[in-house]
Amino acid sequence: MLAAVITVGFAETRGSLAAPAEAVPATPPSSSQPIATGANSKECVGSDFATLGKIYDSIFDSFLPYLPPQVKKDKDKIKAQTHRDMDRLRISNMLVSNHPSQLGAQRGDAIMKYRDPISLYVVSQLLNVRHGKQFQAITVENLTLAQAVETVWLLIYTTVIIPLTVVLSAVPNIAPIWGPINVRFLITLPFYVGMYGARYLYQFISSALVNSCLVSMTKEERDRAGKPIKDLRFSGSVPKLIEDIAGQVDLADQKGCEPIGNQPMSRIVDRTTRYLTDTNKDPATRAAIAGIARDVENRMRNTWVPVNLIPADPADYNQIEGLISLLGGYVSPDIPITIGDNSFGIATGGAPLDIVIGLVHNITTGENMGKQVRLWDLPVTKSMTAAYYTMYFSIYVAQVVYANALPIALPGVANLVPRPFGLFYAPLNFGFNAYHNVLRSMCFAEDKKVEAAVA
Repeated sequence: MLAAVITVGFAETRGSLAAPAEAVPATPPSSSQPIATGANSKECVGSDFATLGKIYDSIFDSFLPYLPPQVKKDKDKIKAQTHRDMDRLRISNMLVSNHPSQLGAQRGDAIMKYRDPISLYVVSQLLNVRHGKQFQAITVENLTLAQAVETVWLLIYTTVIIPLTVVLSAVPNIAPIWGPINVRFLITLPFYVGMYGARYLYQFISSALVNSCLVSMTKEERDRAGKPIKDLRFSGSVPKLIEDIAGQVDLADQKGCEPIGNQPMSRIVDRTTRYLTDTNKDPATRAAIAGIARDVENRMRNTWVPVNLIPADPADYNQIEGLISLLGGYVSPDIPITIGDNSFGIATGGAPLDIVIGLVHNITTGENMGKQVRLWDLPVTKSMTAAYYTMYFSIYVAQVVYANALPIALPGVANLVPRPFGLFYAPLNFGFNAYHNVLRSMCFAEDKKVEAAVA
């Protein structure tokens, strides 16, 4: 991230750095500008083409007027040595994440909206395996700034943000001050706000760098940018299951390859049935699978679901809704409930608040709240969102029971006991949601093949 900021400071920026995170070029990079004409014509490109080697040259040349005379004299030797060192450092393709535009995504494609560092890495690697690029080596010299930013953000996300979220969730409700305000609130809120802001800062920087004019490159340099060394591979193998999955999926687009998340549940059942039937050679087992599949189909065809009573997915919240969801768990007071001689508090934030936000979102976007569809026709993403809220609410109920039972079990010290629920929320918020984003970013490969055949 620091490299990205430095680059913006010293690069020849002509694109708008104030572009919103969603402003991704239709044919990346939109900020590319012709510099000259002829065989050696150059274009000013964004981070999806600007390599670290070119970025180094740009930064070095920007500092050159301020460097000592001896450095100015030896500048060519210094740059040449640095490029040799960068060329000798090689990274496996399987360790590099890519910006969606580098994967071939266009403005408006699902992956531009539904992505997080983990899902973006998974999509990148599935496409690498699909196209036979697994374990190919790429030099640091030829690594693009976009690849560096996405990969560094993935490392920060997995080694800092996720563990920090779990740790902050464990902080007990110590030293109440006023209402929902306590020492835990004062300690954790700045971190949560900071992580929330960091996510939007990352999205802003990522899109701004792609849409900016950073360095000038020839067509030959652009064609090589971010590409691995052709005949060099690291040793390694991909599990057969991953190869099978990669062979069945491709990047979703707006030209006919609908995201898996948009597919009806019926298609998932049909594909699962065919897979189980094709991989089992025993006639009795195949017959049993067919019978179970018919029973499942019958049940799904006769089960009706009020589709818009499933709240909107948090990924579809606008920024105001997202901020309310984040802060609601801190500033919303508990609802006091008395049963016999015991008093309990039920938090109004968390799952209940998100469910309300999701339902209000559906209403304000004009959804028909009485619409019903058969479970057979329910989109995959709706089923995933319903599963998300079911798990979310279940953890919330367990948390409420824990918070009210602990003072009874451990009177006087309950507020000093760490809260364990970060261990449950982390898989939901970072694992389940990443999986959902992959389903919303990829399509079935045969759909793209049909589209290509028609074209």
